[in-house]
Amino acid sequence: MKVQRKALAPSLSLSLSLVLSGMACQLHAAELPEGTVISAENINQIKNDTFEGKTIASLLTEKMEWRIKTNGWKIPLYKSKEVPLDPKWVKASQANAGKTRINAESCQVDGWKAGEPFPNIDMKDSQAAEKVIWNWHLGQLTGDVAQVPFYTQVLIDGAKGVHAEPVAEFTRYSMKGRLNGEATEGDGSERGRQLLYFKSPADMKGLGTYTVQYDSTKFNDVWAYIPAVRRVRRLSGGAWMDPVGSSDQLQDDLEIFNARPCWYPSYKMVGKRWVLAVANGKTQLWNRNGSSFEEKYPALENKPPFWNMNNDRFEPREVYVIEAITPSEHPYSKKVLYVDTKYPRIYYGETYNRKGEFWKFMEFHSYVGKAEDGFRDVRTTGGAVIDFQRNHATVSLIDTATWKTNAPGVSSKDFSLQTLQSAGR
Repeated sequence: MKVQRKALAPSLSLSLSLVLSGMACQLHAAELPEGTVISAENINQIKNDTFEGKTIASLLTEKMEWRIKTNGWKIPLYKSKEVPLDPKWVKASQANAGKTRINAESCQVDGWKAGEPFPNIDMKDSQAAEKVIWNWHLGQLTGDVAQVPFYTQVLIDGAKGVHAEPVAEFTRYSMKGRLNGEATEGDGSERGRQLLYFKSPADMKGLGTYTVQYDSTKFNDVWAYIPAVRRVRRLSGGAWMDPVGSSDQLQDDLEIFNARPCWYPSYKMVGKRWVLAVANGKTQLWNRNGSSFEEKYPALENKPPFWNMNNDRFEPREVYVIEAITPSEHPYSKKVLYVDTKYPRIYYGETYNRKGEFWKFMEFHSYVGKAEDGFRDVRTTGGAVIDFQRNHATVSLIDTATWKTNAPGVSSKDFSLQTLQSAGR
């Protein structure tokens, strides 16, 4: 008796091919050594390889991979390192567990005094995403006062290169959430104060803003000093959505998310994942005394599009992925945020226009510093806000050698509207 052999069904044949293909990929996958640089030239060959046990494909978001393949971004791989969290901050954060809640009516977190208001995020909690954002807003590891005497906003045309590099000074003074002495300074209405003014070039020198942030539904009070007329002008309550000078940033884009959480109508927790990001980066990405491009901007690559921070230390970090839906008057329809799960830090942001089209990519690098009083703060070294619709970027770079956190003798009296006027003159 002859046995008839039937051909495999097309669907079964395809499934078998996929399985065999997957097995072949696994057999050829390798653990990449530290120092490997992911680039357009090798990404397709190493996507299935691993680093610290995770595939390269799983460590790259869709937009990260797109930037590598089409925009000259290169990512050097470094072993992940634990970020040491300051003991004072940890103690204050742990004290909030089970004692804090979001008060939507007052736009506050009831029960919060200092540290991270929600130290334990439950992914099943319907407010999980919003709590992560409140942790960022109230619980950043920046100390009671952070003074940055020199930072630059490098304005870059993707085809032609750097066309402006103004230098400014920035200070953020916390009125609430303080970890030294009393947690709240003043009457409790203010969250903090910010002072920013430009030092160069000559046509921008003295131009600056003074901001009072409130711990309530009240919008920030923002004043601008115009040196040409020696006048202070008060800006509208919607200034938090306005562009910062001629840069690619909105006020809301400073360090990716700079709004009071309740100003956004809703948040969605997309989930958790791992990405390659800079949490223990190089400490000096800008040499303000350098003469050549390479000396001034050691992290950047001197060829189109000029804005890629290719020479830093990227490591695997676990992040929350959160969609933040903007108010109707905002230029963006939404922001997608990638927030570290261990402490409040946003590494990446994606923004979309009102048509739902991809618009900007934001990338910020940091390292752990040590304040004048020993506090372990997290310091930004550089950040890029890239506008892909106009092929332009603003790269902010910090002179970290002059950065001071919790310097002695500094008080809230040093930061006022009069301070802005004096700095402008």
